[in-house]
Amino acid sequence: MKLRNILICPALAGLLLGAGTGMAQVSADGLGKVLPVELFACSFRDGKGIADFNQVVERWNAYMDDNDADSYAAWILRPYFYGPEQEFDLLWLGAWRDGNAMGEGQHDWIANGGELTAAFFEVVDCDAHLAFSSAMYKAPAGNNPPPSGLITMMDCSLNEGHKYEEIQAAELKWVDHLEKTGSKAAYYHWRPLFGGGGADFDYKVVFSYPDFREIGADFERIANGGGRAVSMEVFADIDECDDARVYVANSVRSAKIRD
Repeated sequence: MKLRNILICPALAGLLLGAGTGMAQVSADGLGKVLPVELFACSFRDGKGIADFNQVVERWNAYMDDNDADSYAAWILRPYFYGPEQEFDLLWLGAWRDGNAMGEGQHDWIANGGELTAAFFEVVDCDAHLAFSSAMYKAPAGNNPPPSGLITMMDCSLNEGHKYEEIQAAELKWVDHLEKTGSKAAYYHWRPLFGGGGADFDYKVVFSYPDFREIGADFERIANGGGRAVSMEVFADIDECDDARVYVANSVRSAKIRD
């Protein structure tokens, strides 16, 4: 399951949705504080590029500062390892502190963000806008996520006859193994919330690392250090995941979204 896909595409990297050390933010049920996150999948319009997009981001950040919007963090993700089905140039990843912050932020944006929305869409065409609930199984190392790094996503589905509670229990065992062996990975599940409409997966598995050196260290722990057998035992035939996509991620707005 996930182990096989990680070994095929072993990049998971560093920043995502949290602060804290070790398992400090993860509750006994493995979920911790569940956050709302959003993704836009976008392609550049003819003649436009990342420099044009960054100019609009600067205007957007000024708007957010003027409105004291300190409960929303955002990153730009660019494909690094990907297949032909990844037909976009960038992902916009945003995360709110909680559901109330999401509601207030969306209400304000709809009421007052029309000019900036138009400015963004002069640069990019976005074919998808999705929302997920993000549960953190393993917090990132250190007190704050770094400003850039890599993020890996896999789409996973429960096999027939299995329930999400089973994969949740398995993930807690796997995270315990990762902790004991020194992994620096942060680890999340994203479950579809809004916008998917008939998604052909049950949840996304999202990893983050600070850099490729830590990815390589985890590769050795898993492929040649005994992790392979642990993974096979823990996950068995509970679910199936596709190959991981890997994105270079750069922070465009930071916020304390986890306590």
